[in-house]
Amino acid sequence: MKLSKNHNNPESPKKINFFITSDFFPSISVTGSSCSLMCQHCKGKLLEALIPATTCDELEKKALALHRKGAKGILLTGGCDERGRVPISSLLPAIRNLKEKTELIIIAHTGFISREEASMLKDSGLDGIGFDVMGDMNAVREVYGLEVSEKEYTASLLAIGDSGLMIFPHVCVGIHFGKLGGEFRALEMIRAIDPSTIIITGLMPVAGTPMAHIKPNPPDFEKVIKKAVTMFPNASIVLGCAHSSGKDRGIIERLAIESGVSGIAAPTMGTINFAKENGYEVHYYGTCCGLVPGEKTKIEM
Repeated sequence: MKLSKNHNNPESPKKINFFITSDFFPSISVTGSSCSLMCQHCKGKLLEALIPATTCDELEKKALALHRKGAKGILLTGGCDERGRVPISSLLPAIRNLKEKTELIIIAHTGFISREEASMLKDSGLDGIGFDVMGDMNAVREVYGLEVSEKEYTASLLAIGDSGLMIFPHVCVGIHFGKLGGEFRALEMIRAIDPSTIIITGLMPVAGTPMAHIKPNPPDFEKVIKKAVTMFPNASIVLGCAHSSGKDRGIIERLAIESGVSGIAAPTMGTINFAKENGYEVHYYGTCCGLVPGEKTKIEM
């Protein structure tokens, strides 16, 4: 495979960042295993592997324990209500206390969010928000069971961006039953803000769901990543931790490197070796891939 210049790193065209979360940046579900939407690709199964913490007291205790074990930060996520919102704002006191007591980086997946909620989360000390952007409302209806418009996505993007919170939009390749559809429109919608990072993810086949045997087409990642790199020359384009499984995962990661990503979350060992063998300067970070890499979050592997 012929490697092309990494467009996101003009000063260092042969540099790649690998993000290793696991114990360094664990995910906590603020709804436990509960979700009102029960989307076609997940059916609540993805929540089962997360650490549950549904109250302020539970979140504080578990986050402090993780901090003592060496965690650099936590991702607050969870199931959605019937309007596509994750109830992160119900845990504002715990977020505030954790930011006062520790140096933990705290980020969240909020789903749709109002300006008031975004402002309150900013005031609590939350560091950033990852927000999934969909460009095909038919896909939203058929996969998520939501009746929403592009305006609602844009409103949430602007609410987060205007609050001063760091925002790292996600675009999922193949979420519409494995087919490429609204991904390019989603990138256009993200133009409403000025993100420092855009995360490209992909459909993950999850056992026990209607989409358990569906995988996105690896070349579709190349198309979406190259488009993102071209559209957002000043942003880091990163391949997120969710990007298919099995042999396809490594194929997608190599395509991502060739297409100009600045980083990959949870890479395979084959990809790490591939980058080293092809002369890339490799750096490892113990954080969510939406965060800007820094010396404090650098780790040795």
